[in-house]
Amino acid sequence: MNLIFISSRLWRYLNIYFLKPFDAINDTLTSYLLYKDEAWQNDYIEIGSGDGMFSFIMHGGSFPLKFDRFIDVDISKKDIFDIHKKKILTKNNNNLRIRPQISVDANLNHVNKISEIGFSKKAIHSSLEDIPLENGKYDFIFFYTAHGLKNFSSSINEAHRILKKNGTLLILLFNSFVKKNFLCHAISKKSKGKISEYFKNLDNGRFHEISNYSKESSDWKLFFDEKGFKFDKEKSGLSGVAWKFYDIQTRPILKFLIKFFNFCSPNLRTLIKLFWMIIIFPFLWVFFFLSSNTIFKSKKNYFLFLNLLKK
Repeated sequence: MNLIFISSRLWRYLNIYFLKPFDAINDTLTSYLLYKDEAWQNDYIEIGSGDGMFSFIMHGGSFPLKFDRFIDVDISKKDIFDIHKKKILTKNNNNLRIRPQISVDANLNHVNKISEIGFSKKAIHSSLEDIPLENGKYDFIFFYTAHGLKNFSSSINEAHRILKKNGTLLILLFNSFVKKNFLCHAISKKSKGKISEYFKNLDNGRFHEISNYSKESSDWKLFFDEKGFKFDKEKSGLSGVAWKFYDIQTRPILKFLIKFFNFCSPNLRTLIKLFWMIIIFPFLWVFFFLSSNTIFKSKKNYFLFLNLLKK
């Protein structure tokens, strides 16, 4: 186990997610499982990049303390991060050994952020079901199953189309076990009236969206076999308890916290943020090792990563 990798990524993800600290747990485990023994190739293709921050940090990038994802938000939107008005500040973004040749995302604001970070050599705004790239040209695709994906099956067809024969598809998916651990959704279903509506709003559609990408490992393998891929290897991690913490965390007061921190002057905001990160980091570090299922192995994991080869 690479403690330096885990600790550095946990701190860097916490820096951008400090108001939703369990997002940092999720992304640290995801990056660790993806990165620790995969033969990442420079100039890989990334499909469903989001705003590009996850992969940038995974491959060694970092942001200064005065920057985080909550600086540039619109709390009136369902996706509060679907906006881009303020400049993204980065460190050492162009001297990393592994970088995407092309990043593709269906959200224009995300694509603009990817371009501004400068980690990916090219960012394309495109539907993931109709990607404007050549047939059979690319050796390695990282498919980060994206929010707002319209047709998962069609997007996998596109990944297959642009890969070379025996090319690698590395994809993030969910095990069906995750469906049992949506705390906000469960409370909304068991409650009535305003309480039910309140927790339904907190869920914000996560249960139904992620359920669409959730299957047993054997069912996923059958699905990809029918799509023209052969199975190479799989990894999984993160407990149901961790997902429950992630699902609720600071969501009930998140908008208040965003307003408070963005009301502060930049220097005061950064100082309070750093103080909070120093306090919570040791707890998150311990929580990661207890709940990530990397030390205490378990078959009940919600993240599933498949390494597939094009037939």
